[in-house]
Amino acid sequence: EYISKYAAEYMEKTVKNGDIVGVSWGMTMYEIARKIVPQHVKGVEVVQLKGGISHSSVNTYANETIALFADAFQTTPRNLPLPVIFDNAVTKELVEQDRHIHHIIEMGKQANVAIFTVGTVRDEALLFRLGYFDKDETNLLKKQSVGDICSRFFDGDGNISSEEINQRTIGIELEELKLKKRSILVAGGNRKIKAIDGALRGGYANVLIIDQHTAKELLHYQKG
Repeated sequence: EYISKYAAEYMEKTVKNGDIVGVSWGMTMYEIARKIVPQHVKGVEVVQLKGGISHSSVNTYANETIALFADAFQTTPRNLPLPVIFDNAVTKELVEQDRHIHHIIEMGKQANVAIFTVGTVRDEALLFRLGYFDKDETNLLKKQSVGDICSRFFDGDGNISSEEINQRTIGIELEELKLKKRSILVAGGNRKIKAIDGALRGGYANVLIIDQHTAKELLHYQKG
């Protein structure tokens, strides 16, 4: 609650006329979106940083999140109406060539502000409940990863943990997050410590919004 409120206030102060804001999804992102007070800004674009469709009945709140962000900054949402992870890389590459999809992905690259959270590799992690992975892939990711940003899984040093799965993932690349003027990571709670640490080691965020307890835990965390 506290983190999402603070992140919403940070976005209200940070986003200026003409900015392109890249937005991820997940429960943390949805809570932030619900708390942003509409701003008097012009020429802002709000773009989805990764696909948000799955065959699962689990709600990702991807559409609601981008719509609320767009409303807050007086603009129209730029959705990426796709699954975030494809069954194979060839299909994904073909889809990326579509003019509309290519435009949205390029806009995500051009975004000067990006806001995202980290996922975990615990059993209850949202991405594991959306039906994208088979059992072997899930086990591999649990073994080799500490978490994900925009559905791109990384290890304790922030390196991509499965190149094969990464090739099937659509949306912003982790390396592109390093180029943003504001790359904002919002996360809290003990279960996310490893993922936050890995993300920071990877250099994927230059703004970190966390609570006091998580900050203390992070300072004491020693990578195993």
